[in-house]
Amino acid sequence: MSPFSRVFVVLLGLYLSLRGYHSLDGDQAYRLPLLLHHQDARVYADDPFVTAFDAFNPHRGAILILDAISRPLGLSLALFIVFVLMFTATCSGVDRLSRALWSGQGPLVGLVAVGLVLAAKAGNIGTNHLFEAMVLDRLVALALFWLALARAVARPSANQTGSITAIGLATWFHPSFGLQLALLLAASWIVWGLIPARSGVSRRFAAWNAIGLAVATAPGLVYNLQGGSNLVGDMPSEQFWLLAVELQSPQHMLPHLWRMPQWLAWGCYLALAGIAIVGAKRTPDAGESAPCSEVRLRLAAVLGVALAALAAGWAFIEVWQNVRVTVFQPFRLATAVRGIAIVFIAGRVVEHWRNRGSLGRLRAVVLSISFVGDWLLVVATLAELGATLVEAVLARFPGRYPALRSRGRQVITPAIVYLTMLAAGFWFLSRHDTESGQIPLLGAVVVGLAAGARGRRGRFSALRSRISERLLARPWTLAACAWIVPAAALLAGAAAIAHPALSRTSLVRGLVGRCRFVEAPVDDVERLALWCREHTPPEAQFIGPPGPKTFRLWSRRGLAFSRSGSPYHAAGLADWFERFQDHVDFHGTTEEFVDGYRSARHRFEARYQAQGEAALAALALRQGADFVIAAAPEDRRETSGSLELVHREGRYAVYTVPPRSLAQRQR
Repeated sequence: MSPFSRVFVVLLGLYLSLRGYHSLDGDQAYRLPLLLHHQDARVYADDPFVTAFDAFNPHRGAILILDAISRPLGLSLALFIVFVLMFTATCSGVDRLSRALWSGQGPLVGLVAVGLVLAAKAGNIGTNHLFEAMVLDRLVALALFWLALARAVARPSANQTGSITAIGLATWFHPSFGLQLALLLAASWIVWGLIPARSGVSRRFAAWNAIGLAVATAPGLVYNLQGGSNLVGDMPSEQFWLLAVELQSPQHMLPHLWRMPQWLAWGCYLALAGIAIVGAKRTPDAGESAPCSEVRLRLAAVLGVALAALAAGWAFIEVWQNVRVTVFQPFRLATAVRGIAIVFIAGRVVEHWRNRGSLGRLRAVVLSISFVGDWLLVVATLAELGATLVEAVLARFPGRYPALRSRGRQVITPAIVYLTMLAAGFWFLSRHDTESGQIPLLGAVVVGLAAGARGRRGRFSALRSRISERLLARPWTLAACAWIVPAAALLAGAAAIAHPALSRTSLVRGLVGRCRFVEAPVDDVERLALWCREHTPPEAQFIGPPGPKTFRLWSRRGLAFSRSGSPYHAAGLADWFERFQDHVDFHGTTEEFVDGYRSARHRFEARYQAQGEAALAALALRQGADFVIAAAPEDRRETSGSLELVHREGRYAVYTVPPRSLAQRQR
């Protein structure tokens, strides 16, 4: 195994230990039932959500690929294999792109960029992260994009078959995001071709690559978007806007709903990338060549094209309220913008660490940790901008400030400004940040000051060098340490499957919840769903609370309604909305429903349980359900009026409607 591969083995273990692996949950909970139905038509045969995708299913390509992997290996193992491939593609693409951009910084800059991409949570406008601890269609598409972008930006004159193929495969996994990434890269090729002298790309070669991207994306788009031309159908556009945009996924589509800290943090990515670009132009890296500056220009052009596309998308959404552009979700490109910005920022972080002394190491550590929170990134960026501005003024006008000509004062003055702004930021975070960003900021300052102090002392540097040499001499030791938590989680999951009672212990539940490699439940809904899978007929239908996402997937049984599982086309949306109204017993206009839900979502969903047993029994009859999922009775009665208790699991229980109640209601 090469040293490069060993690094990624350690990185994967560290990521699983620190961020976990959250399979069979979240968005997977409503996409994997489509895969299971594809593999066996008897599963979810009458589930209204699953069958609605017969008309329009943009996940066809991802289902086809996952089906080919999961049939021989099983679902859990297949998902983890795809996760590892997604992780490797993301790390490899970002690493190659960073090393091409900052050739004078060595391999460290790639590791820094990869670490920042994996850790970044701040500025997620559109609520899409750069990387998450589960397999999602859009994350696979984004991982393929990093590979394609690295090839195109670093070696534009080389054969681009691999880059084009990666983008084509991205449209198979996620057609809309894959198309956005393809358009971004094609437009970038065109821009590069317009300035061949500076970009190093000829017009002819740029045109051929743009055409190649169009050809490569066509099969995935055609296969996935069958039936998508009639997405709105006969439904009025105003009604479709309310259901598909404002009710179904407003957190992904409507920029005016995103919080101010998200917007500010996203802007910080651009600000930090901007000063990294300006700083690189002012003080080129040691050993930097003309091709490296061309790489920087090409990547900056990609960033500019993406920003122009986002500006146009904002106008189509917020000004003209164009339905088709809005459901296309153009702000997914904002995620790619964050990743590109991080590649620029990584070079500045490494430069701070190597060349700026104690203050530089402090700034490098604070910048690195700041991407975990919105307000924390804003504070770190303001401090960085303040120190950078002071340094630029002192460097540009040394004669105007004779008192600051000495080397010591040129260092001390930016340090005073930087530390003062950090202190003010700490005060702000401690009083206003709901994410408690002052805690990681304090930790970063302590680590940064310690790193700067050790950098000045030879004995600490020698000790650090000896430790590094021993770790590199025994790379498997470092890899084994990184994989302790994932290995323990795997053993805990196996034990929970063999002895279900163990899944209730806090240690096993915590380990499985951290890294779920096998199908082991961690909460009441999942345990209840597994009981229903084993003790109810395959054709059984259920109704349940609108909120929980995982019951349909874990039970393998039909569920009349789930708030998080909704189709995309008009007919399916109309049926989903009608069931939503029925489940929360709301009778009013669509506008009133949307306003009520958005103003108090949890209270709105609680109307399901508040209806009472007789109303839930009637709801089950109307929805064609055999069983009811609701809160468990406090006094453990086995029969309770219109519902008969079948099984309880913690806070939830499954009921059936007694035959006599059904007969009475049918009369």
